[in-house]
Amino acid sequence: MYAYQQTPEASVLTGRIDPSPGCPSNGTLTKVGTGEQLAFGEAMFELPLGTDAGDWYLSSFTVLDQNGGPAQTRTFQPAAPYLLRVLDPTRITSTAPASTVGYGDKVAVSGYLEGWTAADGWQRLAGRDLAIRTGNGVDGHPDVPTVTDADGAYALTVPIYSSFSGVAIFAGDDQWLRSGSSNYTQVHGLVSVAVSDRTPAVGQRVAVTGSVAPGAVPVWIERLVDSEWTKVTATVTAGTDGRYRLTYRPTSRGVHQLRVWNDGTEPEGRMGVQPYAKEFTLTVHR
Repeated sequence: MYAYQQTPEASVLTGRIDPSPGCPSNGTLTKVGTGEQLAFGEAMFELPLGTDAGDWYLSSFTVLDQNGGPAQTRTFQPAAPYLLRVLDPTRITSTAPASTVGYGDKVAVSGYLEGWTAADGWQRLAGRDLAIRTGNGVDGHPDVPTVTDADGAYALTVPIYSSFSGVAIFAGDDQWLRSGSSNYTQVHGLVSVAVSDRTPAVGQRVAVTGSVAPGAVPVWIERLVDSEWTKVTATVTAGTDGRYRLTYRPTSRGVHQLRVWNDGTEPEGRMGVQPYAKEFTLTVHR
């Protein structure tokens, strides 16, 4: 349980229960020494400026069942981790330029970490541990650790696998609140295409092979018809190494504008990877 001043102009401390249960909830704070109580909802509360750490504690917390089942309530004593912590806010400013890169490409990330106190305002924070996110949090790609220099800055090169990656995370500590930087990099899937015959006859089977990154994802072929892309093959799942094989059988003569495609929705590990697209043409004769 912690509270902090959201902005220098804020007139109250904003408090949170962490982690939030992610469903409807309510609870009660009790003031140490006086027994005064404060009810709150949705794991958030407000306290007056000047409130000190340890002044309040979480005395009860209730989680409501969204399916209509019984609510679950727990009560606590005035001891850690249920005693209030009052933290100073931090912020991370990214100085890396916006870019569009391929899946797994290395990019330069940079920025600086600052902390705010009422006495000193915003000041750079040196020697603080940061984590640079390289994946989307569920794809197994680990964060890369780094430390801010004497000017509170960081700069390094990391591979990134999602448009949610490339951000710097400060986990916070006993004084400073957790924070994260913004991200200005878009990650696109990589596709290669090889075609067995670019001048096939009508009805002839054409093998389309290649690889995608990451692997083990569904791909298919679409054709541009009247300014709209239309799916024209069955979906196949690429192997874990990313290799795929599709078969296209043209039904009319002329130039066929085609693309290997994945819409970016599967699987969960691909969240943050923009859709695959690799276009090619066939000239079909009778």
